Amino acid sequence: MHFLSSWIQTHFHTDHFQIVPLEKGISNQNYLLTVDQKKYVLRAPKPGHEHLQVQFDMEKQVLEHVQALDVKTVIFDVQHGIKVTEYVPDCKEFHESKDPYKYEKAAKLLKSLHEQTIWVPHHFEPFKKLMHYKKQTLSPIVHFEQEIKTLELARKLYCPQTLCHNDVVQGNILFTSQREYLIDWEYAAMNDWRFDIASFFSENQITDSKNRLQFYKAYDAEINDHEIRLFEALEDILWGYWANLLYEKRKEPVYKQIALEKEAHYHSFSNRK
Repeated sequence: MHFLSSWIQTHFHTDHFQIVPLEKGISNQNYLLTVDQKKYVLRAPKPGHEHLQVQFDMEKQVLEHVQALDVKTVIFDVQHGIKVTEYVPDCKEFHESKDPYKYEKAAKLLKSLHEQTIWVPHHFEPFKKLMHYKKQTLSPIVHFEQEIKTLELARKLYCPQTLCHNDVVQGNILFTSQREYLIDWEYAAMNDWRFDIASFFSENQITDSKNRLQFYKAYDAEINDHEIRLFEALEDILWGYWANLLYEKRKEPVYKQIALEKEAHYHSFSNRK
């Protein structure tokens, strides 16, 4: 906290500020920052994540193209991974929103991203990441039946020609009475557009067919649900091994919980024909 206080003093040119932790984020810690009665949200890497300068540099590059979808960035210190954005009052995360059209609005938000003819010089590479996580894991706590078959089917479909968010968790879609926002672009890169939709469904545990249909109609009524479910299965495996590895390294219960949730989702819901 001492470093963060010094950082704020340096970048805002004042020692009169208030910073309050927000209970959000896994790899990052978020704070409500108040300077001269103006509020901001400050995102800083948690211990062990500060070294990802290349990742933050890529995020900053992506933000140049997608700022219209995000909350306005005030400061982005790539070296330290600290990002300050404007504070949006009365903001609700996806799971908090009671809007009956929130699935439709989320679909239009992702469609706005995927329709942009943007190419960035980095790819998400889910299959490469998955194999890295799996090889590094010494004591697996997850098991995915028909894993090889699932990955082979997904690889045949895979077409990484779209700029994707790649981390459409509930906290990264924000609703206000005026508009919607897609935030936190740390994992953004070229990927298959179906990966984002699968991420949205999987991370938000959207299994109800009516809710999925509302999303599909707003995004593209011709979407193949079987293909999306296959990508959901891919993501269950990918993030299951990711969480397994981090739990093994850090012994933080949240990673064990994520790993087991991905395993459970895979076996109870994902279509692996």
